[in-house]
Amino acid sequence: MNKTLWIDYISAAVQLYGIAPFGQVAEMISAQTEEQVTESDIKQWIEDPFGGSLAKAALEQKFVYLYPGNFFVGQWIVEFDEFNSHWARQQGKPYYVPKQQELLLWSDPHYFHKPDEYWALQEWIESKFEGIQEEYSQGIAEDIQMMAEDAFSPEKVLSEFERRDLKLTAKQVQSLMQIVTHLHNNTRQQINRGHTPYELFQLEKKFLRPLPGQVGRNEPCVCGSGKKFKKCCGKSG
Repeated sequence: MNKTLWIDYISAAVQLYGIAPFGQVAEMISAQTEEQVTESDIKQWIEDPFGGSLAKAALEQKFVYLYPGNFFVGQWIVEFDEFNSHWARQQGKPYYVPKQQELLLWSDPHYFHKPDEYWALQEWIESKFEGIQEEYSQGIAEDIQMMAEDAFSPEKVLSEFERRDLKLTAKQVQSLMQIVTHLHNNTRQQINRGHTPYELFQLEKKFLRPLPGQVGRNEPCVCGSGKKFKKCCGKSG
């Protein structure tokens, strides 16, 4: 039994899902390696007085913790007591299980997957602010993508520019929101068990409808003011 590989699978599952049941981890290992692993095998291993203690210490280095009921969870689940809420919101959604090579990238807790939409955002930032350094634009894009992993918040997106004293015109705000919407819809989310909103929408439309790609001038403003877009951030001049 390759326990180092088991730890990598557990860590990857937690980074993708937030909550990883023993049974799901066993299924992934069995499907992608020559080992046939059961939920009981993982339970026996993790509860072993010696081997289990070493495994838990190694997992904690990856910010993964054991949770009652045969679960592995991310540190934030434990710190903010979010197990019940997160688990409830995941119900009925299928697990995203990529091929082994991609899956094991997620075993690194610092892995940061950047879809094409991330690069489109960074390119947009550099095109709108002449002379901005690549490292600076990258920092903005990364901060916004981290937001995209959670509920979409136009106010928080705009605050990333405001706190850096970067001014946006109404037209730029509308363009930015379209790009960020696409980024949100193509970012892997733990609440969706690793799926992007677009993927999940295609699999089961009742779970999550992707955000609209454009903001109409008569629609509520993306900043949350309650005004129509044309009378707020979309106001000309």
